[in-house]
Amino acid sequence: MLNLQAKPVELNIFWTATVLAIAAMFAGFMLEEPLFFLVPVGFLFAYQLIINYKIIFFLLLLVTPGATEFYFTGGFSTTLPTEPIMIVLMLTFFFFLMMKRENLDKAFFTHPLAFVLYLHFIWMIFTSIFADEIVISLKYMVAKTWFIVAFFCVAGMVIKNINHYKAAFWCLFVPTVLLTIYTLINHMHYQFRFSEVNKTMVPFFRNHVNYAVFLALMLPLTIAATKWYERFTWQKMVLKLGVIIIMLGIYFAYTRSAWLSVMGALVAYYLIKNNKLIPAAFIAIVGVIIFVFYMMHDNKYLDYAPEYTKTIYHSDFSDHMESTISLEDVSSAERIYRWVAAVHMIEDKPVLGFGPGQFYFNYKEYTVNKFETYISRNEEQSTVHNYYLQITVEQGFIGITIWVLLLLSILYLGQRLYNKYKDSEYKAMAMAITLSIITIIINISLSDLIEADKIGTCFFMFMAILINLDVHYKRNQAAVDTSKEVNL
Repeated sequence: MLNLQAKPVELNIFWTATVLAIAAMFAGFMLEEPLFFLVPVGFLFAYQLIINYKIIFFLLLLVTPGATEFYFTGGFSTTLPTEPIMIVLMLTFFFFLMMKRENLDKAFFTHPLAFVLYLHFIWMIFTSIFADEIVISLKYMVAKTWFIVAFFCVAGMVIKNINHYKAAFWCLFVPTVLLTIYTLINHMHYQFRFSEVNKTMVPFFRNHVNYAVFLALMLPLTIAATKWYERFTWQKMVLKLGVIIIMLGIYFAYTRSAWLSVMGALVAYYLIKNNKLIPAAFIAIVGVIIFVFYMMHDNKYLDYAPEYTKTIYHSDFSDHMESTISLEDVSSAERIYRWVAAVHMIEDKPVLGFGPGQFYFNYKEYTVNKFETYISRNEEQSTVHNYYLQITVEQGFIGITIWVLLLLSILYLGQRLYNKYKDSEYKAMAMAITLSIITIIINISLSDLIEADKIGTCFFMFMAILINLDVHYKRNQAAVDTSKEVNL
């Protein structure tokens, strides 16, 4: 029932929405265009954005797991409904930046980790200017901008304490579990065969890799969330069931990198507890550098070229794993084919690289035929399948140095927050976020998922949460110190 005591502004909003709804319905029926029915929804959406953009951000999180890629005629594609919401939130942030700058949290936006991210973004812009196909790089940068603004800047304005974090988690958790159940039921109809796995999560995930990696990053968050509630409460039981469902989803996704990342996160858990994560990360970096030099010395990598006729797709998962070990699995061999090309591209342009988004358009002339596979035509126009190589190819050695610095800074902050927090909920939150980031760090060694919706967007949001955890800790510590001084 309409509240007759409502304020004039509220009555104006009500009558405007009513008139728009009637007009839109009339236009929709007369012109046989259902999009007109969205006009009043869009009006209320814009109004809600003005009075409380935080609800729109939580809506974005709620629809993120189920977002679907949509392809228009002419080659243009987008992810619905997430990308339009990201663009709206980006414009909202720019409004705050110009008109309400005083409402922005200076401590968040001037945090050292935020500055490393800014440096990463600025270097991407700089290398875009020198790209051969500058239009492609600029398109890449525009999409990257609303990724970072919506999931880093706006997330930093919204998720500021444990209650906000819990709300954000539930917005991701509920649709994730429902989609996992949907996928498992579909897969059950195929007797959980490996050969049919990519059919089971359509249209919500591009393939089993994106699906499994997203579940892998959700696993530490869900395990940590089970500690929030008392025994036998419905929330705790739902979360424990969610852990089981997510683990089943990861297992039956048959994705090697996702399995590896879960094991890596388990190892990292003990490293963080013992303040050993950063030394372990440096050892891993040194090991990778030594391995690369070994393989490139006297073209040693040529000794590992696969036989074209034996490099095939295996429909049986056990055969798939055996062929992976012997480098005769087509997906692994194709990765090496592109990695070799990437290394040659880096040798050609080591400083500035080829520019963001440029790998696919340049790599063919740098390939080595001995590593070619029957899928090397690359009809899906995918890239390097190693984000570290991709950054080095497209942004040069300066770009990869900044990226590694960003990752090390994230890991250092996550470990430090876990070990200095005394509050058990915040402590567990720091651990869960850091472990989720580690699953992403491991998976992008075999994929380019920082550019993907769901995974890349969560990466930037996790960064924002870690920064706010640090800001929250420092403010509480300053308040305690001030209280001590007053008492003295």
